Amino acid sequence: MLRAALVHSLPGRVRFRVSPPELRLYQHSEVARLIADTGGVLSASVNPVSGSILVYYDSSVLNICRVAAVLRHINPGLQKKTETEKRQPPYVFAAFQLIRFLCPLRLKPFLAVFTALSFFTKGLRSLAAMRIDVPLLDACAIALNLVQRDYRSASTLMALLKTGEYLEEWAKYRSRENLAEKISVHFGNVWVRRGGEDMEIPYSRLQIEDHVVIRTGAMIPVDGMVVSGGAMVNEASMTGEALAVLKEKGGSVHAGTVIEEGEIVVEPRKKGEDTRYQKILTLISQSEASKADTELNANKLADRLVPFSFFVAGSMALCYRSLEKARAALSVDYSCPIKLSTPLAFLSGIREGLNNGVFFKGGASMETFARADTIVFDKTGTLTNAAPALVKIIPYNGFKEKPALKIAACLEEHFPHPVAKSIVRYAKERGIEHREEHTTVKYIAAHGIVTEYQGKRTVIGSRHFVREDEHVDISIAGQDEVNLGDQGKSLLYLAQDGVLAAVFVIEDPPREEAAEVIAMLRRLGIKRLYLLSGDNKRSVERTAKKLGLDSWRGELLPDEKTEIIRALRKRGLTVAMVGDGINDSPAISAANVGIAMKEGADLSRELADITLKSPSLYPLVIARLIAEGTIKRIRWNTGLAVGINSALMLSGILGNSAGSASMVLHNLSTLLLSLNSMRPLLPEGTLLPEERE
Repeated sequence: MLRAALVHSLPGRVRFRVSPPELRLYQHSEVARLIADTGGVLSASVNPVSGSILVYYDSSVLNICRVAAVLRHINPGLQKKTETEKRQPPYVFAAFQLIRFLCPLRLKPFLAVFTALSFFTKGLRSLAAMRIDVPLLDACAIALNLVQRDYRSASTLMALLKTGEYLEEWAKYRSRENLAEKISVHFGNVWVRRGGEDMEIPYSRLQIEDHVVIRTGAMIPVDGMVVSGGAMVNEASMTGEALAVLKEKGGSVHAGTVIEEGEIVVEPRKKGEDTRYQKILTLISQSEASKADTELNANKLADRLVPFSFFVAGSMALCYRSLEKARAALSVDYSCPIKLSTPLAFLSGIREGLNNGVFFKGGASMETFARADTIVFDKTGTLTNAAPALVKIIPYNGFKEKPALKIAACLEEHFPHPVAKSIVRYAKERGIEHREEHTTVKYIAAHGIVTEYQGKRTVIGSRHFVREDEHVDISIAGQDEVNLGDQGKSLLYLAQDGVLAAVFVIEDPPREEAAEVIAMLRRLGIKRLYLLSGDNKRSVERTAKKLGLDSWRGELLPDEKTEIIRALRKRGLTVAMVGDGINDSPAISAANVGIAMKEGADLSRELADITLKSPSLYPLVIARLIAEGTIKRIRWNTGLAVGINSALMLSGILGNSAGSASMVLHNLSTLLLSLNSMRPLLPEGTLLPEERE
């Protein structure tokens, strides 16, 4: 049973917290899946670090008590362990430390020798390969301690080295585990057609013989074949192509892609972990094992300093004829503080980013964004909210504004398209009731709506649809079209019985925080800020000038965006691309570092190097602060490690102090640098509102 306390609740949304956290690191993805598979649950996410469980549910099916009952019936102890968890469980390290402290004095020499065997094995391998590296240095330092029967010093040195190894593995593991959680796909309920009737069932109960019904705005949960219907499917998560593809009977669809318009019935071929999409995500997760250049360079620096440590130790032994000072020189090496503090700094940065609305997929993305000097933005969904607003209605041919709005709202209320929502919202704000006064609405994908309204054929849709397909004369709106086009506005046309009734003026203004964020990024060292968009040129220019961007291009295809970014990189610029993760997938991949907004309509945003968890641009500034702060801290720690240990070695050469004192100071400096790596980078109070719950 999972014991969880209620933290916060809203209609359809509830957050629980397990305190102290009962979820082990390898369990959270499976627990989230089990919750999401419950009937009525729309989505679930679990954070094993804070013990937070966030559940979105259908309030017409479930209530808070029933959601809590679902959690109580989950047994986290039954989940499978990952290979990483099997390879290095935390209790093994804890047991080693406990045995070391509780071991009787008489047995400690034997324990020290036994523990040293693994270090000697690594050292002999390095010697056999003619490598003068850190394992050889560690083995020699431990051997000198044992030869002099200083078992306590040998045990302390080995404990410190093992602590460093464990924390480094843990840092890498947590980075991969965070990635696995963020790119996991958790489907809640799905609609299936059985015996001619549509019914909603949990995804876990979906059978291969079922026919899955998927409608506008929904993500396709299976790989399969379309058996009826037609829809425009956005396959950017699979192919990187931004334009939706028409899928009709006989066509293949893939899990993780999204229906933009229409409705299809799919016969499943594969589901769950067998789908092509999940296999892609598995490959992405495995690729995160690579280290950042900063970490690699730090490790290389530690290895390059090993011969210097041997040289100092040999010099001290020859000059002073003292194994004690040679032992101290070998014990005071550069590898411990450098190799321990660096992964801890990256781990701390990744964790702090997650707590502040930013997900770094490893240290490499953090390092690249820290040195980025150019940021390229998409417009819709990035610098704007992707939430169009109806700002004006222009009636024609004797029609009035309010009746035209009532007709449009009556038609559009049946569809989840953002433009449709803006019209319905506009009517509601003005108190206009729009009762059902039409026959069946026919929605033509990518065009518009056709229906009979009070006995009149009524259509609403794009200019092409109304003029070319419905043959409506719209010449009366010609001058208005020119003027509104110059202002970057979008237009929707309403006609009855072949006569233009009204034009609805739609705009998608910049985010409220966009100008402030751009100014903050300039202060943080970003030299160039560009806007590349597929929207019309006038709209792009208007947005760019309003926000003070350096350059802009409009009416671009995805491959044209990609070529521009490649050209910027050829000029020697370090480019970050910020997009909504759908139309911008190719450009995000072409940049040095890709950054995806939370509000993308599908999970292709997870292919970016950095994901913003909050529907705002402010986390972009936080990401820059954390990235720069982490790299500066690593460089500072490395410089201090080299300086402190060089001073200790110099003190051992020129002074008469015992080697044990140098080793104590070395260990103390390593501990302090490690603690410095884990200090928060951002001032307290930087957490985003949704994370303060």
